[in-house]
Amino acid sequence: MAGLLVLAPFAAQAQVTVNPAALQQLAGIVPQPPTSAAPALPLVRHRPHFHRVVQAVAHAKPAAPVQVAARVVAPPAPKAAPLPAPAAPKPLAPISLVFTPGSADLPASATAALKPFCAAKNRIAIDARAPADPNDPSAAMRLSLSRALAVQGVLTACGVPPQNILPRANGDVPGANEDETVIGSSSAK
Repeated sequence: MAGLLVLAPFAAQAQVTVNPAALQQLAGIVPQPPTSAAPALPLVRHRPHFHRVVQAVAHAKPAAPVQVAARVVAPPAPKAAPLPAPAAPKPLAPISLVFTPGSADLPASATAALKPFCAAKNRIAIDARAPADPNDPSAAMRLSLSRALAVQGVLTACGVPPQNILPRANGDVPGANEDETVIGSSSAK
């Protein structure tokens, strides 16, 4: 092991060659074309030996570098025409479904009536109502919620994302048909 440490300084030598023209190019300086042919450097020969390293070094002096300030300017990027704003989807006309009194079962015509909403990109609001029951104050809210969720189930089954559906249980609404559910879309998403 000690023998390797003694030989290591002799074997671990390197030669570095610097290309001044390449360094100038990296610095952004455009090199001048040579005006006269530079003398050729002699060939450097190495004799690898473990006990000594012989190097032949050229003693020719390189010409002093000439620094020329140059600025590389990229052409201006072409201006792109602004893209037109995407047209907002048009809201569909609201429809109404009339449920059987006291029931949350969808009417027979519900699937065909809800078909235009299956391809809608807008938010869909479902406003469900139900009659009031004097003996059970929460019955109207529960029934109207069941009706709104039944309509929501048909819409999600035909491909409308659930986050685009807003079911609202309105319960008893004075002056309105208490078994009617109104479905409509809005242009705001």
